[in-house]
Amino acid sequence: MTDPFSEHETIAAIPGLTRSRLVAFVAAEVVIPLHTDQGPVFRQIDIARLRLLCELSDDLDLDEATLGIVISLIDQLHEARSALRAVASALAAEPADLRARIGAALLQSRH
Repeated sequence: MTDPFSEHETIAAIPGLTRSRLVAFVAAEVVIPLHTDQGPVFRQIDIARLRLLCELSDDLDLDEATLGIVISLIDQLHEARSALRAVASALAAEPADLRARIGAALLQSRH
């Protein structure tokens, strides 16, 4: 893991990010920094999230409320993908006959 980014380093790392914009994103709770004795710090995942927020805001002209909705949907998608991976991993550990029955049931449920 790399060291966390300070507020100044975060702003310098992301094109289009200003301090007022960063403060607004934090206030809207679409990015939640870690709080340390030296002040707020941002992890790599926060940097990626802030970069996406700036791109969505600039390229699609989305306001903060809409950005919050989009980020919430992205978070839900990531959670669903993680849950699906966990189910797939659990199923992979089961006997072949059980996996075959579950696969057949899934195919049948699609019709």
